[in-house]
Amino acid sequence: MPLSFRDIPVVDNHCHAFVSIGDGDDVSTWRGFFSESREQIMFEHAATMTSYQRIILSLAEFLGCEPEESVVLEARKKFGSRKMIGALLSDANIDRLLIDRGFPPADEVIPDSEIGTVSDVRIESLLRLEPLMEEVLHTAATLEDAKSALAQRLTDVRGAGYVGLKSVAAYRSGLDLDVDESPAAEGAFSEAKHTIETTGSYRLASRPLLGALLLVAFACAHEQGLPLQFHVGYGDSDVDMLKSNPLNLRPLLESHLFDGMKVVLLHECYPYTREGAYLAAIYGNVYLDLSYGIPFLGFSELLTCTAAAVAVAPASKLLYSSDGLGVPELHWSSAKLGRKVLELVMRECVERGEMSEDQGFAAGQGILQANARRLYELA
Repeated sequence: MPLSFRDIPVVDNHCHAFVSIGDGDDVSTWRGFFSESREQIMFEHAATMTSYQRIILSLAEFLGCEPEESVVLEARKKFGSRKMIGALLSDANIDRLLIDRGFPPADEVIPDSEIGTVSDVRIESLLRLEPLMEEVLHTAATLEDAKSALAQRLTDVRGAGYVGLKSVAAYRSGLDLDVDESPAAEGAFSEAKHTIETTGSYRLASRPLLGALLLVAFACAHEQGLPLQFHVGYGDSDVDMLKSNPLNLRPLLESHLFDGMKVVLLHECYPYTREGAYLAAIYGNVYLDLSYGIPFLGFSELLTCTAAAVAVAPASKLLYSSDGLGVPELHWSSAKLGRKVLELVMRECVERGEMSEDQGFAAGQGILQANARRLYELA
């Protein structure tokens, strides 16, 4: 019997919550969930992407309708958006979702309690650091006050209901972080306070200030044995792709300041998959996430990235995710696609004599669930 992962429940180690989609929402709103662009015109072009067409075809089969976008969306509306969440999560055999609570905004998200009425999936939370840092900066009188307040807020992360931390420093200033606190952090703090006082809001994007606060978070993650996820590579149009190369994290890893802090590199670091796999192969505390929902890639590219990751990094350091956001179709299609890609990659490894069938199955099971259960200490 060919190597199969069909019956393995997945642990999605990085995704986002669901939002309500009203019956009156137009096709552009729907397509927007399948593009990282912020340009409205790109929502038109999104419909021609293989990643989008794949989902429409799969939905048509699931809903038993014609594979035309308008027909699929009408069938989806009749099915019911809440019912759709439960049906798709069940069909994809998803056991656990680790949800980044930093986005979408809390007031747009369907509560976990509502998800629990339509699905048996277990939901865990990940704490996004940058919004928390911004909260601290609003009330702190000095940089030292801000650091102390942040450390206090991170005293018992698991006790507060989170299984890990996440940083989007790649979006804010890049991954070339200050390993040692820069003297410029004090000046950046003063500028931040001025902005807060004059505008009432502040987006933390200063490299020295973000670096100073991240050092506090790193210490907390290290002390508590918490995984810390980094957004890497492909993302919204505001990310500087050159600065989101995971190799920018090497000074941090080489500093030995936080040896043992579990670092998870998200989105298969696309297009820097090999660089991320290299770091996972060299540093004992680095893990590589393989995401099959976002980035929005065609099957051949996902297959290439997965094969590259498996060829370079230990399989025990690879984790499955969807990065699904807003609509359950991303979580659902990712799980089904991830299994298919991993089956092909592992079968080829077996056929080439690189591993036995038992080893191939164990590797796939580890990537789909076991590695995440161990890393995040899931019951």
